[in-house]
Amino acid sequence: MKHLILPLAGLVLLFHSCSDPDYFINNTDPVSTETRTVFDDSCGYAGLIQKKITACDSLRYYYIQLPDSYDSSLSYPLLLVFHGKGSGNKNKACVWKERIGDWIDEKKYIAVYGRSYEDFHWYVDDACLSEVDEICYVQTILSEMKSTYNIKNDRIYAMGTSNGGGLCYSLVKEMDDFAAIATFAAYKWEDYDISLAPKIPLMQIHGTDDHTIPYDGGILFCLNFENAYTSCEAWAEHNSCLLPVAPSTFAIGGYDIQIAAWCSKKYIALDSPTCKKCKKEVLHYKLNDIGHTIYDEISAIPGYREYINDELFDFFKRNKL
Repeated sequence: MKHLILPLAGLVLLFHSCSDPDYFINNTDPVSTETRTVFDDSCGYAGLIQKKITACDSLRYYYIQLPDSYDSSLSYPLLLVFHGKGSGNKNKACVWKERIGDWIDEKKYIAVYGRSYEDFHWYVDDACLSEVDEICYVQTILSEMKSTYNIKNDRIYAMGTSNGGGLCYSLVKEMDDFAAIATFAAYKWEDYDISLAPKIPLMQIHGTDDHTIPYDGGILFCLNFENAYTSCEAWAEHNSCLLPVAPSTFAIGGYDIQIAAWCSKKYIALDSPTCKKCKKEVLHYKLNDIGHTIYDEISAIPGYREYINDELFDFFKRNKL
């Protein structure tokens, strides 16, 4: 088994308290965010737009990336991105520009990078975490984005990693805005009431060397995670999908990836009896020998991050309300 010992991509971010205006844009800084120490938590150094929310009984922030070719006369799909659990002293929203920002530009999306309350965690249903009104936070974001930009209402997506992935599962039970969700290093837990969730496409990515939310199950934040594959299988059954296509396996940089697909136009022939029109696909990516911090680890393997991001945006492109 291969183990990666990686620095946190050189991201040593030191932050002060928030006192910035609603909009903070700085596209002129030539210094790479991967190699600098930052004394600014606004994400302005990453070329993002900071927005402030004072509703929902708390002060919250989120950050907007517009594609380089942004044209206000055109409409755009919207992707909401939720980071993992934080330490309380670092804004983890900014790093997502480095991870998927080039794809936002190329595929012509608008991205919103969410920021957890006081940089600690997202509140997830059933978890023993301090309760925060995340539904109000996300609904406020969507309302503001729709009133400010020309958003394609049938192409609004959510993705998250770890605790942020758990938030995606909570959101879809309460909101019907999302055309599809993608989760990294997270899957539904035992007490998750899937009957309350819509039949919605899901892309799930999980590493076999994850020791935080283990692939084969474990308990975190009082949530009992049973198995990454079987949780995806249950989501497929919820979507009225039949048996998956036989999992395919291939390698990138010596690391194996296995893909299981249900109701997928990409992986299942449209005339197959398992397709059933393939409208609510479910995909499971098993990343062998990859741990919990998926993006940090795959970024060190040539071509790996590019492959995952290509698959991610192809998945979003195929699915709309």
